[in-house]
Amino acid sequence: MHKRMTIAVAAVLVAAACNQDPTGASSNEVVLAQNAQVIADNVAASPDGGTHFEGWIRRVIEALRTTDDPEAQACLAEARDLRAQAAEAFRAGNRELGRQLLRESFLKVLCAVVEVFPNSPERTGLAVDQAIERIENFLGDREAPRIRAILAHVKDLRAQADEALAGGDKVTALALNLRSMQILHRLVEHVRDRHEDHDGVADGEMEAAGI
Repeated sequence: MHKRMTIAVAAVLVAAACNQDPTGASSNEVVLAQNAQVIADNVAASPDGGTHFEGWIRRVIEALRTTDDPEAQACLAEARDLRAQAAEAFRAGNRELGRQLLRESFLKVLCAVVEVFPNSPERTGLAVDQAIERIENFLGDREAPRIRAILAHVKDLRAQADEALAGGDKVTALALNLRSMQILHRLVEHVRDRHEDHDGVADGEMEAAGI
């Protein structure tokens, strides 16, 4: 009886050890990610923020629908045409072309955004920087390797955005800043579900949202 119990306990311990994924996130880190995501969303919802897709960009699109700016209208017309082409590509089974056309359509929408709101790249960049700073202050010296890796990636995106902005490419800068905030807006999923392609997840959500 004692021998059978010892074997059973050993089996439980082995199973538990096998279920510990050293590359995964601990339950504690998921909780930290939940709090960090709230911090990012609070920045996005502030009067000076509002930059994750479900918030700021929707309000911007509403404003674009009534704009009389000819260049913005031209960008939006191109975006609609590209989106229609993407739908045709998907129906034909060409998913790669469909994704490419959706991406181009989204960039045309951002072209319109920049025409109507020329300071949008700067504003979104500042919001991302503020969110990162607040999250890092919240984390302090806590162990959170996956969160910190994601923050490092977002910082790299911000550096690319600033480089694009310095080169006069406001559309690319805005796209990178929105991608950055969308990653932070989905921080829990990225940490908990161990997403590796953070950019692809963020871009896919924005491009497929029906704008």
